[in-house]
Amino acid sequence: MPVDVTAWRKTWEVCPWATAFTSPLWQAVIKSIESRDETFEWETIITPLSRIRLAQGLLRGFESSVPGVPAGPIAQKKPEEALVDAYWKELEKRTRGRFLIHLRPDSPFTRTSFRKIITASYVLDIKDRERKLRPHHRRLIKKAQASGIRVTPARRESDFEAYNEAYEESIKRWRKKPSRIYPPRFFDAVREYLLRADTAGFFMAYKDEIPQAGALVLYEPSRAIYWHGASIADPEPGSAHFLHYQIMNHLAKRGVSIYDFGPSAGLEGVERFKQGFGASVENILTVLGPRKVFSSYFLRRRRR
Repeated sequence: MPVDVTAWRKTWEVCPWATAFTSPLWQAVIKSIESRDETFEWETIITPLSRIRLAQGLLRGFESSVPGVPAGPIAQKKPEEALVDAYWKELEKRTRGRFLIHLRPDSPFTRTSFRKIITASYVLDIKDRERKLRPHHRRLIKKAQASGIRVTPARRESDFEAYNEAYEESIKRWRKKPSRIYPPRFFDAVREYLLRADTAGFFMAYKDEIPQAGALVLYEPSRAIYWHGASIADPEPGSAHFLHYQIMNHLAKRGVSIYDFGPSAGLEGVERFKQGFGASVENILTVLGPRKVFSSYFLRRRRR
């Protein structure tokens, strides 16, 4: 039986380790690309879950959200250790051991005997954004600002069209095909559910009304997560740097304290970009179900 959305929202609002990706609004967005919502409630614990396919559909399993996104089980209070242990047994039974659960390190559900792998994310305390900004990034930000780059929250239809065009252009440039390509209907769902509820924001960087780069940021009460980005083939130098710098200024006015740059897929250039702002590593834990064929395939895919 589907989880009651009202009860889910109340749990999400008071759960101390809840993330933007455990909300019913985010799950509504995910439904635009994953038709099978397998979210369930057990012993007042709510688990956002979607059915997934691996290896051209030959292997099927369940995932708490898209890869690199912390979105595991939530509850209104921290469960006792015995309940956590029982929960993992229940999840194994429901999924036949074929699951991927992504957890932020403060989740009490990191206590498990199942195999865990670590994905490095990068986070920055926004109040330290000036002090920790490295000289190279500071120079590029000043250069972009002097060249007339401006950053604005996307509100016009032309802003969203520019973002989609930059994303399609980015996909064509990538040498290594990404694990997931998001269709336009996904971003339409983001606008419908998240932007309307002010739980996310699109930001665009322009030079003389020509789009340079864009970013999709999701909001939590004290944290914001850079979740998706795109740029044109040859943006003005410093455009992306100034984009994120201005996003953090915007977030500071909202009272947000932490900017989460997200994982970097092992790409050294992306890691250096985030470290240049002074961001430090925060580990996301992925718990793998014990079904050997399923977990072995996932680990092989991850090592490539």
